[in-house]
Amino acid sequence: MNVRSPLCAPVVVGLLLAGCAEPLSGEAPPDAAPVTVPEQPQPAPVPISLRVPVPEGLRDSGSVLLVSRLHASRPAQEFVTALPSGSQEFEVDATPGEVLAVSLLDSAGALSESAMVQAGVSSVWPAKQAQPRILRVPQDYQRIQAAVDAARAGDTVLVKSGTYFETVRLKSGIQLLGSGARWTILDGGGAPVNLIDFSGASDVVVAGFTFQNVGTGNLCDAMDVMDCGGNWYSAAVYADGHTDQGEAPTSALLMHNVFRNNSIGAMLYFHARAVVRNNLFVGNTHGFVANHFQDVALVANNVFWENTREAIVSQAAWLDILNNVVARSEIGIWHAHIQTGRIRCNLFFENGVNGADIHLVPPRFEIGTDGNVELDPLFVSPEAGNFHPAGGSPLIDTGCFEGLEQNGTREDRGAYGGPLGSWQ
Repeated sequence: MNVRSPLCAPVVVGLLLAGCAEPLSGEAPPDAAPVTVPEQPQPAPVPISLRVPVPEGLRDSGSVLLVSRLHASRPAQEFVTALPSGSQEFEVDATPGEVLAVSLLDSAGALSESAMVQAGVSSVWPAKQAQPRILRVPQDYQRIQAAVDAARAGDTVLVKSGTYFETVRLKSGIQLLGSGARWTILDGGGAPVNLIDFSGASDVVVAGFTFQNVGTGNLCDAMDVMDCGGNWYSAAVYADGHTDQGEAPTSALLMHNVFRNNSIGAMLYFHARAVVRNNLFVGNTHGFVANHFQDVALVANNVFWENTREAIVSQAAWLDILNNVVARSEIGIWHAHIQTGRIRCNLFFENGVNGADIHLVPPRFEIGTDGNVELDPLFVSPEAGNFHPAGGSPLIDTGCFEGLEQNGTREDRGAYGGPLGSWQ
């Protein structure tokens, strides 16, 4: 059985393999005869088709479709497909329960659109306005939040280089883009704030920022990062999947960002799905946290460097952790509860321990299996913030996704590998 409530916790070791404790049904008396129930054949899953419209500006430009398939019972798969010239839409098949993270790239590899759809719940590409706009900060709007408030689904909020001291609450279907992570900074000033909050928002993109200096001060900030619900902590980027009616359709693509010197870099709480790829997490207390999560997410092609406590925390999460560099943390990947995604092709280096679990259970992964290795990543200059692989680095051409780089070679590990690996 799966963990059902973010507030429950296993109370004895014997319950660990069943997730959180739940009320037990009455037991049959000792002399009751066993009842044999004949097994019923299970129908084969019916494929579901998602039709992805190709924007007019990409139809003749050699656009690329990137599809990541996430499922609780099987490894993440990724496919990179060059769309034929003139394509107006592309059909992606899925099975019920599968979550599709779909991105459209132009011929240069730049992101055009992105969405996350769960097959069988919603198999319709999110509607966007016919003429999407670019809302510029500070040229059109003095504050980022003002531009977000004015944006509609399909619009892009483009933030000019500079340092900004504000918090932003996102809404569905917009792209929030900085002018490059090296030059566009959101600074928490040491306060216990969420710089970006996409709770209740779906199909958002956050790219091209440095998020820094989120401090502590909330009730649970001084406690273990799994002790409280996610809404009791402060994170540079945060999302809560709750609503008054249950879980919200919350989802995001977080890419090409730097998370630096924060209490928590990014936190996903209770069904707030995300694809977190091609980012740098440097010098945070906790890098990435899935808190009381109970859903699928993808953490791929990131660099976690010198995050003092944990690089990655996976609490009740089907978290696929692929092609990352996890280095110089007290704990590389920390798990709790039965849910486990696939942990493959990650490079570990100089951690206190590479993997740990809050309970006494078998290891979730082992060095030397599934492409996980322990080696010096051989970056160009991590002291100067350059996490590109140097010549001879074991990151080059050693990733293990289904897809390939756009030039046809095998994916690199680390923040500059994979189809979205071209960024500064």
